[in-house]
Amino acid sequence: MKKVIRLTESDLVRIVKRVLRENDELPPSKPPHNIKEILNQIELYEVYPNIFAMVIKDDKLRARVFLRYQEFYESDSDTFRGKGFKWEDYINFYKEKTKKDYFSYHEDFAGYNVPCDTIEACKAKIPDLNIYDMIMFSVVDTVKEIVGSNKYYLIGIDQSNNEDPSLIYHEIAHGLWFSDPEYKSRMKERLEEMDSSVKEQIIDILKGYGYGDNVFEDEIQAYMATGLSSGMKNMDNVENDIIKFKKVFGDYVKNIELKKIPIDWSTDLDYID
Repeated sequence: MKKVIRLTESDLVRIVKRVLRENDELPPSKPPHNIKEILNQIELYEVYPNIFAMVIKDDKLRARVFLRYQEFYESDSDTFRGKGFKWEDYINFYKEKTKKDYFSYHEDFAGYNVPCDTIEACKAKIPDLNIYDMIMFSVVDTVKEIVGSNKYYLIGIDQSNNEDPSLIYHEIAHGLWFSDPEYKSRMKERLEEMDSSVKEQIIDILKGYGYGDNVFEDEIQAYMATGLSSGMKNMDNVENDIIKFKKVFGDYVKNIELKKIPIDWSTDLDYID
């Protein structure tokens, strides 16, 4: 005799919510019916020579556009960093990592930053092309029309009006590290002068955040120059080092200017009117 499992109303609600949530996690391979509404939420700005910001106020949309490229760049897992991977595999990995029954990536990260060589390498290894890749391709095509053969850096943020500049400054610091050799050289000098105990504390915190070791120096200079995370603010002996990093970054802030760039969606979404 088969065992009958009786579900309460709350059990059914929970199951339905889980199924709907899981279906929502995997992106469509073709543009959905509301694609125009999605694209209207995306703006592109040149914020510094060869540094571009994709401004998307919706946390989930911003995360989905950048996820594949961000994790290809700096995942703490060798399974994903530098590898072509399927969204479903990353979702399963992240849910297991965070011990949550839903995909919380968009709640855990606010800003994104990816250099051009990473984007190009990632594009060549995509096994499950989806609508968010098509969005990224169109943005990249637009940027390349401006920079030509020069290197560029793409950041993802939630605002462009400087009401809270800390996030955009943090991501621009990453862009400068990649695109400006003089800036990188000056920041490397500051890194060498840092209190070793402070540096070790920050690295431990970065590991906890899920950063790969290939970006530790870049992350340290960005946090030190533009504002520490909440988990770093109680460190001892950090103030003197912060002053040195902020002084270097301050020499570049005056050149930050947001210039809006129209995105040409026709390059990869040419079937959209």
